[in-house]
Amino acid sequence: METNDMIPKENKQTAPEASPKHSRQKLKKIITGCIIAAAAIVLYGFFGPNFLLPYTSGYLHVRSDMTAADVGDALTDKGYIASPLWFRAAAMVTGQAGSIHAGEYTFNSRMSVFTILQKLTSGKSEADRLVVPEGYTVWNIAKAVAANGRISEEDFLKAASSDAKLLPYMKGNRQVTFPTEGFLFPDTYFIPYDATADDVVAMMLQNFDKHLTPSMKERIAKKNMSIYQFVTLASLIEKEAKFEPDRPLIASVFENRLRIHMKLQSDASIAYAMGNHKVEYSISETQYDSPYNTYVYEGLPPGPIGNPGLPSMEAILDAPTTNYLYFVADKDGHNHFAATYEEHMKNVQEYMP
Repeated sequence: METNDMIPKENKQTAPEASPKHSRQKLKKIITGCIIAAAAIVLYGFFGPNFLLPYTSGYLHVRSDMTAADVGDALTDKGYIASPLWFRAAAMVTGQAGSIHAGEYTFNSRMSVFTILQKLTSGKSEADRLVVPEGYTVWNIAKAVAANGRISEEDFLKAASSDAKLLPYMKGNRQVTFPTEGFLFPDTYFIPYDATADDVVAMMLQNFDKHLTPSMKERIAKKNMSIYQFVTLASLIEKEAKFEPDRPLIASVFENRLRIHMKLQSDASIAYAMGNHKVEYSISETQYDSPYNTYVYEGLPPGPIGNPGLPSMEAILDAPTTNYLYFVADKDGHNHFAATYEEHMKNVQEYMP
């Protein structure tokens, strides 16, 4: 009797193959998860605090010529962000790359990229803005610095009384009120919050040196003047000239007087010596005994009587050849020039207010 048919066959079952639809759904979930994770990382990197770097804080001066890439590099160098590429990408994606304002800003390494960009695009520089007009004296600058409330007038005057940061060409050989007078370049400055009076003085001296070009130095030398004498003369012109066209002519008058050993007789020198400013000085005031008083002493004062701007310095270099020895200002401040004392007195009678 055959029993093969009676023996049960082994029941072999195989796992059902995954359907294409199921595979696509699984892949979609993985991709979605990756996208969400990546988005979370991006959002945290943009809005979240940075704990990857050691804590540090300080200032960054953003210049007007700096691009977003430059700023990113500077932030990285200071240790405020981990990657300049990340900053640049964030600035470009948000459309803020072209909206970064020049200024002085405070940062720390825990700040988010979002917060950093907010500061940089706000236009609100955290530095003290200091405007130094042409012709300001050290006393004037000290008051302007103190008005910002961080550096006292006394501290600035003390810093301006030191010659430690002067370059060799900035030093004279006579006793002066302030050795830095004349070389604190008139400009607009942004003073960091942690700057000292010495820092501000150094900043101004460096700015002067930057503006005194090699070409100017060559032209000064051709006039047989030292740079110190040049700046001293420019400071007189700065005080005497109200209008641009008058500057080269006033320079020619002073040069003519210096050449023939005639006293400069500049009212501006009396003002500096006496510490005041008047439209007209009496005969007794013109005899005020001070080495700065060019009515009393021949030649240039012992040093500059203020801090001249470039136009007054360039006026000396562009001074025309004239025979003028006198000038007088009318009520509007325009100067009138004469070669002889007689012509000058006519101008005085006609134009003096």
